[in-house]
Amino acid sequence: PTVKVNSARPSRLNPRFTFDTYVVADSNQLPAAAAQAVAHRPGHNYNPLYIYGGTGLGKTHLLQAVGNHIWEKDPTQRVVYLSSEQFTNEYVESVREHRMTDFRRKFREECDVLLIDDIQFLGKREETQKEFFYTFETLFGLNKAIVLTSDMVPAEVPGMEDRLRSRFAMGLMADIREPTYETRVAILQKKAEQEGLNLPDPVAHFIARHVQKNVRELEGALVKLSAMHSLTRQPVTEEFAAQVLRDILPAQRSVDIDAIQREVARFYKVTVEALKEDRRHKALAHARQVAMYLSRKLTKSSFPEIASRFSKDHSTVISAVRKVEGLRVTDASVHRDLSELETKLGGM
Repeated sequence: PTVKVNSARPSRLNPRFTFDTYVVADSNQLPAAAAQAVAHRPGHNYNPLYIYGGTGLGKTHLLQAVGNHIWEKDPTQRVVYLSSEQFTNEYVESVREHRMTDFRRKFREECDVLLIDDIQFLGKREETQKEFFYTFETLFGLNKAIVLTSDMVPAEVPGMEDRLRSRFAMGLMADIREPTYETRVAILQKKAEQEGLNLPDPVAHFIARHVQKNVRELEGALVKLSAMHSLTRQPVTEEFAAQVLRDILPAQRSVDIDAIQREVARFYKVTVEALKEDRRHKALAHARQVAMYLSRKLTKSSFPEIASRFSKDHSTVISAVRKVEGLRVTDASVHRDLSELETKLGGM
C-alpha cells in the first residue's frame, strides 16, 4: 500500500524545538547524544529512550527535537507527540464514547514514533497504565521508536506498575542535570541570537549569576529583556537588565567590603589580614587586586573608601580594578574565578 506523506508537521510539535537550537553541555551531553541517535535511526538506537531530570531543564525541547528531526527527514514517518495527561484524556474520552478501536489504531497502527512527555503522571492511573502497557508492547515489538520524559527515574514514580518500570528501564535512561554557569551563559547567548537581540557579555553573565537552576526561567528572562528593549529602545546594560528583571531575579543580599575580603581570602586560601598588608607575593597580590575589583563592582564604595579598607592609596585601587577588568576578558581562569566569587557573594 502507498504510504501517505504528512505535508503538515505533526500536531503539538513546536518547530522551534530542534537540535540546532538546543545547547549541549556536560549537564545534558548523554541525553542530547542519545536523542540524536534515536532521531537518526528511530526504533533501532536506545529503544526506549527515557530522559529524566528536574523541571525546566530542557527535556521537552529534546523530546520535540527528536520528533521534528524525524519528520523533517522523512515526512512519511508518523510521529505522535503528547503528554501523558493528554494520552490519559484521549483514553478516557475513547472509553466513554466507545471509540477504543480508533484510539488503538491511532497509537498502535498509525504510529511510527511515540513521544510521551511527563510519563510520571501515569502513576496511580491503573486503567490508563494497562492501555499504555499494551501500546508500548505493540510498538516495541514492531521496532517503532519510543521516547519518554519524566522528572524522576522509573523506580521512583509512585503508583507505576512494575512491568512498566521494567520496560522503561530496558532501553537507555539518561538524566539532565542543572546547567553549569558556563552553560547558562551559552543558553542565554543562543536564545539572544534567536531573538535577534544583541546581548553584551556582561549582561549575559549578570543574568546567569542570578538565574541558576532552571533553563525555562533563563529563557523567560531573555524573552522579557528582549521585549522591553524592543519597546523602549534602551541599551541593554546590566542596570537595564536588573530593572527589567527585578520580579524574576532572586532577592540579593547586601554585600559589603568585609564580606568580600572574607570570601576572597577563603577562596584564595589566605588571611584577611594578609590582603591588607603590603606583601608583594604574586598570588597574594592577585587576591588583593580581585578583592579590590569586587569591592568596586559589588558595593557603592568610592575608590578612596576601598583604599582605606586595604591600607592603600586610591590610585592603587584604580590600577587593580583596571588590571582585573582586563584579565577577566583575556584570562579564562580569572573569568571563572570572578564568576564563582560573584555567585558566592550573591552580588549584582
